[in-house]
Amino acid sequence: MRNNSYLCRRKFTADTYMKTYYYKVADHVFSVTFDDADTLDGQMSQYSPFLTERGDGSLAFSLRVLSERPDYGPTTEEMRQDDDGSQIVASRTDGMSTFDFELFGHWQGRLQCNGTYTDGTLYACGERLYGLNNALMVMFALSTAGCDTLLFHASVVSYRGQGFLMLGKSGTGKSTHTRLWLENISGTELVNDDNPVVRICADGVTRVYGSPWSGKTPCYRNVSYPVGALVQLSQAPVNEIRRIRGIEAYVALVPSISGKRWDRKVADGLHDAENKLASTVPMFHLRCLPDADAAFTCQRAVAPHVEASLKKTVDNDIAIHEVQCLLAEGHKVILPVRGQSMLPFIVGDRDSVELVVPSGRPLSVGDAVLAWTDGRRYVLHRIIDIDGDRLTLQGDGNIVGIERCGVSDVVARAEYVVHGDGSRHFLYSRGSIRRWQVWRRLRPVRRWPLAVIRRLPMFKAKD
Repeated sequence: MRNNSYLCRRKFTADTYMKTYYYKVADHVFSVTFDDADTLDGQMSQYSPFLTERGDGSLAFSLRVLSERPDYGPTTEEMRQDDDGSQIVASRTDGMSTFDFELFGHWQGRLQCNGTYTDGTLYACGERLYGLNNALMVMFALSTAGCDTLLFHASVVSYRGQGFLMLGKSGTGKSTHTRLWLENISGTELVNDDNPVVRICADGVTRVYGSPWSGKTPCYRNVSYPVGALVQLSQAPVNEIRRIRGIEAYVALVPSISGKRWDRKVADGLHDAENKLASTVPMFHLRCLPDADAAFTCQRAVAPHVEASLKKTVDNDIAIHEVQCLLAEGHKVILPVRGQSMLPFIVGDRDSVELVVPSGRPLSVGDAVLAWTDGRRYVLHRIIDIDGDRLTLQGDGNIVGIERCGVSDVVARAEYVVHGDGSRHFLYSRGSIRRWQVWRRLRPVRRWPLAVIRRLPMFKAKD
């Protein structure tokens, strides 16, 4: 954790130094500061995947950690939450918001915050990491409540490029159900097992993010996926699932979201985000047994919402997760191409492409890639710009319209075009790249050569 590229040190007194770490969760940056002699930062390995630089933007919040007990003033208790022996007591003390963290009735630490939950001090003297984790979750949930950001109590899996959240009361079987997905449904991965973050992004896409908090299952992944569905679980003697909407969906998801609902500003922020979520993301109620059929019942209901976004440039009989699995196992994948968005270099409904894992060489402008774009669909298009880890794509045969994605959203790179007669053409030979560069420069007047090309027999699909 003592990585100087991630922390800044400044002199606090003549004899004491402080160390500050910066973390980014769901694109919100926050800081944690310790006295130099404090060793608690050495126990924070779960936060390592989220380390970041300070950056130029404002922080969501800042937390100072002390190893001393607070001075107790008059306290007015507002709420007490108990979850399997872990208690959080919210109070008002000397005009400040305070949160006491207890384990089976024994005090472990106290968080004191300002009115906007953007600046806080943690007094941690017992199980200090327990106190720190709770303090950071509380501050994260409250400081971001007005930013279309929700800290969930849920278990999440990714499947075919989307995230699926399993909701329910403690003991309902959320972790059991996601484990059944992992064991029985190929291509499933665990994103977070207790405290994922859901954010409605500026582009309108709702994404679920991994976090440094994951309950009893250590799963601290700095990943994100578009939300495919929310699934409320309840135990039953049968496996059956139904779609829920409107008020029913809203009422079902609210208990799974962390927040201080008696604080008007926090409550308004949560309510606004919850309304958007209930009205835009598919939600289901699954009554189930703890068996494999429950996972398949759920998958069959939520998978169509993934399937509908896969089919524009990908053959209907081939699923993207199967392509990923085959590539990971070292197999060559030949994928038929649909549509005419890659003319004149790839003819849809006639040509196929030979795909490779993109890690063979760095991605570059001119590469034709299969990628999940704009959080809503897969396309096979050309990279036309790279800005850090963000890519801009456009089909060779498209006059307007672009797609955006991250480097991590690229499933594969097309290396060869496979024609109907079985011949193969390398996409990145010197001549091929030169022809593509000339074609790219023609973009302002591309509609006219495309109109001619589409009428030529050699560029038409073969029956």
